[in-house]
Amino acid sequence: MIRIILLLLLCLSLTGCVKQDILEKTTISFVSAFDEAPGDQLELTLAPPKFQAGKSRTVSNLLLSKVGHTSRSITELMNMQLNRPIKTGKISVVLIGKAVAAKGISNELDVLLRDALSSRKMYVAIVDGQAKKVLQTNFSSNLEKGMYLFDLLDMNVRTGLVPRANLNDFEYAYLGKGMDPFLPILSLRGDQAVISGLALFKDDRYVSSLNEQQMRVVKLLRENTKYGILEARLQDGTYFAVKNVGSKVKYRVSRDKNRPSLLITLRLNAEVIDSKGIRLTGLEHRRFQDSLEKELVTTGTGLIRQFQNDGIDPLGLGDFVRSKTRHWSEAAWKQAYPAANVSLKVHVVLTETGIRK
Repeated sequence: MIRIILLLLLCLSLTGCVKQDILEKTTISFVSAFDEAPGDQLELTLAPPKFQAGKSRTVSNLLLSKVGHTSRSITELMNMQLNRPIKTGKISVVLIGKAVAAKGISNELDVLLRDALSSRKMYVAIVDGQAKKVLQTNFSSNLEKGMYLFDLLDMNVRTGLVPRANLNDFEYAYLGKGMDPFLPILSLRGDQAVISGLALFKDDRYVSSLNEQQMRVVKLLRENTKYGILEARLQDGTYFAVKNVGSKVKYRVSRDKNRPSLLITLRLNAEVIDSKGIRLTGLEHRRFQDSLEKELVTTGTGLIRQFQNDGIDPLGLGDFVRSKTRHWSEAAWKQAYPAANVSLKVHVVLTETGIRK
């Protein structure tokens, strides 16, 4: 009994040792931006929310920007102009300018990965231009900018055709063998922030990008999904749109004269949602199906060849071969990857929907 009482007293004493932060006495930011600065320095911009008195539905952001050599030292400089210390543990979106990404982003992300308060589920995005300009644009008046950008990325990852790429995913691909990371690209179109493509990385350096259509195909080749809209072009130049209701992708590896050979099989179930008034008779149904299969094979094969020529592996083919190969060597795979025989087969099952008879 005495031991139980002592244990309870010890637990109560430990709770009093935890350092507490009072929200009203801290400056909280949900989004940060990194940009290149003169003298091989870094510009860090934070956008803590600022609620206007008497306007419960209106929120603005107080922009804080400083230049320095490390993000930690910049944060200390920012604190010198504030009456409340900055707490970055609630950051949910990190924006990185293209100029910074081209030099490598491992140092910036390492700070977040080492912070026990940082969420591994935060989104990281590359900005086509200066990341700071995104935070300077008034694209959201009813929702804090960081939460708006998080919702934008999260919705398009979960129910769209943007491949999943949060902080944890980037770290896994960056540190893993036989794969390379990627991140979504954000652009400003007028006063609106939009997802405009996919940034491809070699190690931690940004090397090239994909447009929206290519990005959609990459997601289909990477993971099973049941969301998103696809377009295809008929021989007469007419376009039609389909809704993905379920796709499955499988990889298979074999050896072809001591050269790795991979077969990627994609099966797509889709509903026609815009056929430009063309009724899906037996002949038209086959024509639509063949056009979509050809479009996916052409785009997918072109992307795979591009990845091989650039020496990057965003699909993680090397990681798959490693899981199926004894005594797999990363050095040997990097040498064999550009000439690896990778083929793609696509099978589409189309159905027509709607109330027209």
